[in-house]
Formats: sequence, C-alpha cells, structure tokens
Amino acid sequence: MSTRDFRNLEAAQVSGEHVAFSFGKNWANFLGSLTDDKIAWAESSLRQFFGLDSLQGHTFLDIGCGSGLFSLAAHRLGADRVISFDADPFSVQCAEYLREQRGAPANWLVKQGSILNASDVAELPQASIVYSWGVLHHTGSMWKAINNTAGLVAPGGLFFIAIYNKHKRSEQWLRIKRLYNRSPRPVRFAMEAGYGLWDIGVQTKKGRNPIRHVRDYGKGARGMSWWYDVRDWLGGLPYEYASTGEIVEALQQHGFELVKQDPSGSYGCNEFLFRKAGGA
Repeated sequence: MSTRDFRNLEAAQVSGEHVAFSFGKNWANFLGSLTDDKIAWAESSLRQFFGLDSLQGHTFLDIGCGSGLFSLAAHRLGADRVISFDADPFSVQCAEYLREQRGAPANWLVKQGSILNASDVAELPQASIVYSWGVLHHTGSMWKAINNTAGLVAPGGLFFIAIYNKHKRSEQWLRIKRLYNRSPRPVRFAMEAGYGLWDIGVQTKKGRNPIRHVRDYGKGARGMSWWYDVRDWLGGLPYEYASTGEIVEALQQHGFELVKQDPSGSYGCNEFLFRKAGGA
C-alpha cells in the first residue's frame, strides 16, 4: 500500500480525541510491507493467547484497530462478525483497505470514532471478544477508555487488553516522546536511527543475531514490523501506563476474572486476558 492513497487526510481532532501522533500514517506505510507470513503470525498470536483454534461463534470487536491486521486475522480465523473501530482516519482507511482486499465481506464492519465519545461507543455492539492491544494508553484518558471498552464485553465474553507497564523509566520515555513529536523530520529520523541502534545493541549483548532479530521480528511481535514499531514507540502520544496490579484490580471491580497475563518486565506492554462474569 502506498501512502499517496492517504494524503488527502489530516489527523487532527477526531471525535473529540486529539491524535498527537498519527499511528494510522505509520500503519499505511506498514501495509506496504505486509506479507502472508506476517498475517499468519498475527493469526497465531490470537490463537495462542485465546487458547482457541478458531473464532467461529464469536463477534470480534477491535478497539483501536490500527492497520487492521488483527481484524483481518480474526476474520480469517472464522469470526462470525468483525468490527474495526479507530479514531484515526488513516487507520480507518488501512482497515478498509484490508477489508476490500478480502472481498469486502458483509460481516466485517469498519467504523471511525473515539472510545472516549459516549455517542460513538453507544453505536458499538457488545461482543464476545473485545480486543484492544496497545491502544487505550494513547487516548489521553486511559482509565475512562478502559472503562468504556470493558463495557463493550458481553457477559461471559473475553477481553484481551495490552497496556504499557509502569516502569522507573516511564517518565523519561514520556519526555523523549514529547521531544520526538515536537522535532522536525531530520531530528525524528536521527532519533529513530538512534533507538534502532540501541535496540540492536541490546539484542547483541543478549547473544542474539541482530540481523535475524530485525528480519524475523514479526514472529515474536504479532506479525508487526521492527522499523514501524520503532516509529510507533517513539511517536506514541498521548502516553500513559499502569502496573499489572492496577489493571487487574480495576477490571475485577468491573466484574472481570483474570484468565492469563503476560507481564512485560520492562516499559513495554503487559498483556491480559479477562473473562466477564455472566453468560451461559
């Protein structure tokens, strides 16, 4: 996919939610490198975390769908219905593109709106699977976004959420992200290169082959791309975070039971799978 398809869009104020960093623009570039292998890795990550071989019988609600890759993965895994939802118009265009590539199936709907906007949320159905990976900490009102998203999980349904871990360096990263977003393109490129080199250095110190790390990054990163994740990490504003205990306690108060978690151990995303009380 070429970014020229998206040049007529401007990411600014969307349904009351300020998109300081356009993840959708980054995803538009990412889709140009999307391969069958990356789609397969995304499907595998869903199967493994849900513990399901198929999503048949489920409605899959993708809150903050980004590139649309995981909506596509859910559709390929047989979900009865897929709803892709994002505030960034570029992300909406990306998801629409993947839907059209799939033949524009009637059971896959793409909607633009903000998870912070009550009227937008009211238009979404409750779903047996609600998926929001690395999204709600970028809304500018994380806890409200988590509460609104949790309300979209049907009784007995699953909630897969990933939120940045609270870490001793979280405040430092917030300052770096602000600098990145305020800087001209040459400075941003230098920061991307510097962060990329730092990451490669870390992998080398761990005894890993840095070339293989970059080349095969998607196998361990849900089908994503190393370079576009570098940009995503540096640019991601707004930026909030929470400890595993804070997330678990908040969701338990909303009637959720923790099924499994994969803690980051650093400043990356903690992954959680919750099940909502009720249902058959």
